[in-house]
Amino acid sequence: MKKHIGITGTIGSGKSTVGEILRRQGLPVLDADACVHKLYRDCNALREKLMVAFGPECLTADGVNRKFFAELIFKDCSAREKLEAIVYPYLTEAVREFFAANPGPAFLEAALLHRIPEIVKLLDQVWLVDAPAEVRLERLQQRGLSREDALRRIESQGDIAALWAGLDITVVKIENTGSLEQLESRFPPKGGHAH
Repeated sequence: MKKHIGITGTIGSGKSTVGEILRRQGLPVLDADACVHKLYRDCNALREKLMVAFGPECLTADGVNRKFFAELIFKDCSAREKLEAIVYPYLTEAVREFFAANPGPAFLEAALLHRIPEIVKLLDQVWLVDAPAEVRLERLQQRGLSREDALRRIESQGDIAALWAGLDITVVKIENTGSLEQLESRFPPKGGHAH
């Protein structure tokens, strides 16, 4: 069993479900999104840097002003790169601490893992959870998104599998086209091997 494994995939693929299955088996799984939101709320050094870069209106008492950033990034695509350049070093440090505390097997669940090479270097393997676009579209609509919004989100992420093809790391593809029971059956409780 590899020690430090990244779980990634496009929106609606089921990567969070894989993370949840592993958690129920008692395995340590760090959710990168939740980790970033905790940093936004609790890390004063990060909050200070964000305020200097984007102004005080980018912050709220318990994190960041999501509406502010959504509008800014929509208008100015370089704003996302600027935000990521500030946030990712803090996230990388948090992941490093998580792996140090959990020598393995331990898992990191993150949608945009391919965009953070410093974190990829900490991994032994990546599990790429995938499902056909029509399956993902249906799942997103079941979550309450409109068809148009769901399609826009799927298209904005592009083909994550192609991005991993060029990276120097073992990628295990997990097709998640069926039910939750079918997905769970692929992760036997002892060891969590994907197959």
